[in-house]
Amino acid sequence: MPSQSRGLRWSIAASLLSSLLFAAGVSGAAPSWREQHDQLVIRLRALKDKEGDFGAAYQPLYHAMIGWYEAWGGRNDSPVDANMVSPEEYASGLADALEHGRNFIAENRGCLFPLMFEKALPGGRVVRCNYWLILPRGFPSEGRRFPLQVGLHGSGWLAHKISFARGKNDDSPMFSVTPIDEAGPWQVDFLNAYLDELESILPVDQDRVYLEGHSLGAMATWEWSLDNPERFAAISPRDGVGEPYRAIRLRNVPAWVIHGGKDDVIYPGYAEEMISAIRATGGTARYSLLPEAPHNVPADFDQASVVTWYLEHTRSHRPPPPDPRDALGLNDAGFSQWVVLTAPAGEYWRSAPVEEPDGVWEVRKDELPLFRKIQDRGLLVDEPIRQVFGPGRSRATLWLEVPPALAPQAASDSSVVHVDARKAARFYFRGTYRDGLAHADLIAPQVAASGRTFSGTVWVTPLSLWQNSPRGIAEYSVELN
Repeated sequence: MPSQSRGLRWSIAASLLSSLLFAAGVSGAAPSWREQHDQLVIRLRALKDKEGDFGAAYQPLYHAMIGWYEAWGGRNDSPVDANMVSPEEYASGLADALEHGRNFIAENRGCLFPLMFEKALPGGRVVRCNYWLILPRGFPSEGRRFPLQVGLHGSGWLAHKISFARGKNDDSPMFSVTPIDEAGPWQVDFLNAYLDELESILPVDQDRVYLEGHSLGAMATWEWSLDNPERFAAISPRDGVGEPYRAIRLRNVPAWVIHGGKDDVIYPGYAEEMISAIRATGGTARYSLLPEAPHNVPADFDQASVVTWYLEHTRSHRPPPPDPRDALGLNDAGFSQWVVLTAPAGEYWRSAPVEEPDGVWEVRKDELPLFRKIQDRGLLVDEPIRQVFGPGRSRATLWLEVPPALAPQAASDSSVVHVDARKAARFYFRGTYRDGLAHADLIAPQVAASGRTFSGTVWVTPLSLWQNSPRGIAEYSVELN
């Protein structure tokens, strides 16, 4: 029997709803969108006591669903995509089912359910997102745990509104979730908190958690798995940039990298750098280059094959290798101590001078011909493109080292430049290239005190996926006289 307090809440809600309906009837007009929204909020608030009516497996899902419309569905009245129902239609259907004792989730298996997540991180920052959830076949099943697939969207979905979407995913072998980031780029502390929440409210098999992402989401896939390889059984980044110098962290995490052959936003060369680096550490990296695909993965891409491949892998319980980033020696100000070393001789392809190279996108058109020097010969890119700044530093050139496999051809290639071994002062810096070059000027007196002077030429090797940004990390080698 319902308690007196529950009955009182229902009475209050019914009175408020009657008042709203009466007001709409007196005016003789259909309720406005705002009135419809407010009515639905009242109905859903009154249904919070019904979260647990269908058992413990459903309770946390209804808890995250009932509050979704108030927090997210009514944020604006712009239409949702064609494959989704309006937030109002969804909220009305959910409320109607619960009011009549029907299990809305069980009635709509195979659909995408919008849920909400909110949590305060240890540092005090409150993170919020709404997300889609697809349930696996067989859910719920007493004592059974299911795999989980997390998909991270690209920048085209930032602040995108979602709603309930009818679908035919009722044969999914795993939970599938798509969190919606509203600001970008993805933050690893938020992602870890989000995964913690999923693993607490869903019967997730923590040995079978799979991560994938596209574009900005692919960059987050690389970054999150490099930071926390112990959380994932396998990953699949698509059309993104990684951090090859940290690839050893993924020695125990298989990766299926997918990239469009005609991607003119992020060139396939960046994917190939990660593939080459992972394989060099003894890790497993599968590569699918889609020859005719642009930056977006085609709608007919065979995702089912990736899911099958995911399920062939379980999480490794071997400790991940140490993080090479920790060995850079960056202090709280974001730079390391400088050391004098001998930069080895090498053979390079070099671009024409690039004016004012303020960012990776400004030099993008000059990167492609260098990548193709290797790709057109049937090899994968395995070295980063460096920026070399001359005296004055208003111009730079891009340099790509010739792979050893192509060394015999380099002797007759007039576009190849030989660089002799030379002394250099090397340091690591977190920040933009301009700030890094300014730091080189700051340490010039220290270098001079050691009996050496700068020649004016600086080689910058990007290390992090956030190239030439305040978060970016790069190696600076300042040639010495």
